[in-house]
Amino acid sequence: MKSDFTFFFGKYEKEIRSSLQELVEKRVIERIWAKDYTVWKNHPEEISNRLDWLSTIGEMKPRLPELAHFGEEIRGDGFEQVILLGMGGSSLAPEFFAKILDKKDGLPLFIVDTTDPRTIRHYTEEAQRKRTLYVVSTKSGGTLETLVLFRHFFSLLEKEIGPDKAGEHFIAITDPQSSLVDLAQRHRFRKVFLNNPHIGGRYSAFSLFGLVPAALAGVDLHRLLESAAQGMARCAPGLPVEENRGALLGAMMGTLAAQERDKLTMFFHPPHLKSFGDWVEQLVAESTGKDGRGILPVLEVSPERWETYGPDRWFVFLEGEDHSSLRAFRERISQEGIPFYFRTLSNTYDLGEEMFIWELATAVSGFFLRINPFDQPNVETTKVLTKKRIETYREKGEETLDLPEQVFREETIEWFTTPSLGASLKDAFFQFLSSLPANGYLAVQAFLPYSEQVDRELSHFISWLRRKTHCAVTLGYGPRFLHSTGQLHKGDAGRGIFFQLVSENGNDLLIPGEDMTFALLKKAQALGDREALLKRGRRVFTILLKDDPEKTLSQFIRLFSRAGS
Repeated sequence: MKSDFTFFFGKYEKEIRSSLQELVEKRVIERIWAKDYTVWKNHPEEISNRLDWLSTIGEMKPRLPELAHFGEEIRGDGFEQVILLGMGGSSLAPEFFAKILDKKDGLPLFIVDTTDPRTIRHYTEEAQRKRTLYVVSTKSGGTLETLVLFRHFFSLLEKEIGPDKAGEHFIAITDPQSSLVDLAQRHRFRKVFLNNPHIGGRYSAFSLFGLVPAALAGVDLHRLLESAAQGMARCAPGLPVEENRGALLGAMMGTLAAQERDKLTMFFHPPHLKSFGDWVEQLVAESTGKDGRGILPVLEVSPERWETYGPDRWFVFLEGEDHSSLRAFRERISQEGIPFYFRTLSNTYDLGEEMFIWELATAVSGFFLRINPFDQPNVETTKVLTKKRIETYREKGEETLDLPEQVFREETIEWFTTPSLGASLKDAFFQFLSSLPANGYLAVQAFLPYSEQVDRELSHFISWLRRKTHCAVTLGYGPRFLHSTGQLHKGDAGRGIFFQLVSENGNDLLIPGEDMTFALLKKAQALGDREALLKRGRRVFTILLKDDPEKTLSQFIRLFSRAGS
């Protein structure tokens, strides 16, 4: 199939054309390519040192033989699989490279980006069955989840083959002078890859953070970077603005958000392309959700009923092949004058081009929103509150991870809300849903193990919520989403409400060197984020699943499906 694209402005033609003209008059695209921080703010902090994503494709091309040779070395030394320990910008691009791009002669690549003990135990058993290389990937070197995961897997190998040999199973990707460099030296890692420090995590797909795991997985790096370079050409400063895809998409994003169409709803066919959407979700949400503004990505596979979608939506279609149901929905959108962006892919490597277009478009949308798209000021709040809970737990014990609020119980489910909404779970939850503001959204935050059944149950639940509320509903696994949409949740205009599902696993794991388990850490992260949301004036409904998560989740969802609606 030939690659194709469409930008449809609909009834916002005048407004978006005006924004494109503003880009021309203020030379915004040229200034972005010149790495001019004044496009966004009048000071360079956390902008000037985050703009080398504009030049990293050219800088990485000479290093491709080195990366290819490293992949061959790892396979030649008998490794059978790769497990990447990382969060957010360190994990999302490698995950979609491994899931979507065509590969040859690579190793299976798995991403561990959770503190859920059951999921960690699953990957532990996988690692013990095969000879595994671990990639410890963190820009700062201090990412909590990445470091405790490293300690877990290193401790197991240390016991199995000894401390002198364990390090040969680990490599690191980090910034120069980060604390991970020292840790890797102490533990005799096989190799440390030092990335350009002037690239932010969510813009790092074409740097070593994305390309080292891609090389290990067998991705054709030359083909990927050639596609990305094509994306650069589609966004070049010398192009007329109406031909510049990054400018067109960025103008749509920023202008429509200003018109309160701030729910960027994405459809994917075939469904596995949604992994690309996970990467877009972090890029857009963490970049734009601040200073009381934001663009919320809503990832769907196929459309719900038409009446499910409110006036705060616009749409993106990413298709690898013809899909009649999406075509019919797109025709309805055209008739209604609702804007959309449509892209078909001739092959999976077209996504390299698409990635760069989205990077530039997100930077352009930041110009219209008058924000810095390269910082994440509210992410630190959850980290601080989580750390405070952990420190208090170490001093006083597990009861400090409980909340002073009134807790209600039904069978194996506990829940609490602020303010209290009553003693019946069903009544309380429906009252919570009724608090959704106009043009609001509901974020489901699942601090649950990954499994096909959990995914299936949550998918049905999300679909029911969309039909029930006629509002945007998103799903994020915790703590993964804290490094993705967590910034937007606390930094946008405050029209979101938040539903936390937290499993309390019986099959727990102790964190090496700590008197704390992974389940307790996960709970501390959930409650830390809850507190951060409440401090920002958000409404939060938290449920603790005390029993088997699949069983209890299924019971909870059936409770509402029986309510009929």
